[in-house]
Amino acid sequence: MTSKWAAGAMSLTVAYFAYHAFAGEQGLGQWTDKQTELAEKKQVLAALEAKNAALQKDIARLTPGQIDPDLVEYLARRDLGFVYPSELVLVDRAVKHAEMHN
Repeated sequence: MTSKWAAGAMSLTVAYFAYHAFAGEQGLGQWTDKQTELAEKKQVLAALEAKNAALQKDIARLTPGQIDPDLVEYLARRDLGFVYPSELVLVDRAVKHAEMHN
């Protein structure tokens, strides 16, 4: 009689730990979710590192004594809207209207 109770208790104990090994808070399911999240975070990190490297390159090109005039012109046109007096500027009202409402 005691062996049946011991076997039942052992079975319940094994079932308990098996459940928590797969579906528990730190089980296999959570582990796979964390691995997916880690892969996504690594992709974000790689993108940020690439952007950082590009910005570092631009900083080096704007360092006094090594200024790249083409980059300065590009930045002035892109960020400040500068144009030469002889240039013709065309404004697309649909694009401007969409930018104003975003």
